[in-house]
Amino acid sequence: MKSYKFRIYPNGQQIETLNQTIETCRLLYNESLEERRKDKGLSYYDQKKQLTQIRKTIKDSLKHIHSQVLQNVLLRLERTFQNYHRDSKIGQPRFKRHDRYNSITYPQYGSFSIRENKLRLSFVNGLIRIKMHRLPIGTMKTCTIIRDIDRWFACITLTTTAKTKSNIATDSIVGVDVGLTNWITLSDGQVIDRPKFLAKSLKKIKILQKGLSKKKKGSKNRNKARIQLAKLWRKVRLQREDYCHKVTTDLTKRFRTLIFEKLSIGNMVKNHNLATSILDATWYKIKQLAAYKAEVYQEVPARNTTQMCSNCGYLPDIKKDLKDRIHDCLYCGLKLDRDYNAAINVLNQGLGLGQTFVERKPLLVPPTLKQASYYR
Repeated sequence: MKSYKFRIYPNGQQIETLNQTIETCRLLYNESLEERRKDKGLSYYDQKKQLTQIRKTIKDSLKHIHSQVLQNVLLRLERTFQNYHRDSKIGQPRFKRHDRYNSITYPQYGSFSIRENKLRLSFVNGLIRIKMHRLPIGTMKTCTIIRDIDRWFACITLTTTAKTKSNIATDSIVGVDVGLTNWITLSDGQVIDRPKFLAKSLKKIKILQKGLSKKKKGSKNRNKARIQLAKLWRKVRLQREDYCHKVTTDLTKRFRTLIFEKLSIGNMVKNHNLATSILDATWYKIKQLAAYKAEVYQEVPARNTTQMCSNCGYLPDIKKDLKDRIHDCLYCGLKLDRDYNAAINVLNQGLGLGQTFVERKPLLVPPTLKQASYYR
């Protein structure tokens, strides 16, 4: 399966139709959620049957939306309940407010199609201009229309049997340690830093946020201020994503196998002193992009990767604090950057060497740390 995301440019009438469709789907989602909260025995298939009867008997806005788009709304709700039953920490499904439901899905080719490099959607008049910067190869399956403030995108999923050629020249393998001081540290000693996009825009964000709080609720000026603030947050998000794409693409071109440490980011952000920095570091995004770009992706437990010596396996009784940036082994005398030491431990775990203490002689020449500045 492959997914392509293209920018689309609907006209005024098409935007109005898409907005009405998204709003109707949002209301259907909330009504279906309310029904399932009241009747615990109600299932996805029961609601699907009811939806078919409603569309046949009642002449309302549901008649002007493709049936499979409406069925996909119920499927989203079902998947949300499945996730909740699988892991109660996720929380119960919640009602969607106006700005929290911004997409619709056409789950079958035919309800959408590409004609003359333009997108056709069922129950939407005319063809929608689409910027196809890449030629999609394969059989089209689904199309998701996404509303991003004042921009529109079409995410098209395809099935393909074509094998992509690997750009990797060697069967190289690398361990990756992520952090806040050193954003990414590789087991070969390279450090990749990152621009702090949020810090650069934080002053302007605070000004816009303060201006928004002073506007009267429900007024046009408040809506304008809200959109202006949302666009600035979008700019920060796109800057992060673009940089993460560039870094992961470079890593997957140079290394066949990427080994990351498995982090519980949800628990780590409970530390309010570091929550903003952790979220701005986009560790989850880096791992997500590396997972589908790398030929081989692996995660290993993060336990003691920072504390244990990568040379002899010695684990000290007194743990290092966050302010301790140098790993200084009391047993073999190895002295190097703590993130570099952790990256080597991640690599060793990925290679199956484990974390067992082995008596070895001290290294005569400790490894050095290579700084990477060409990403800046």
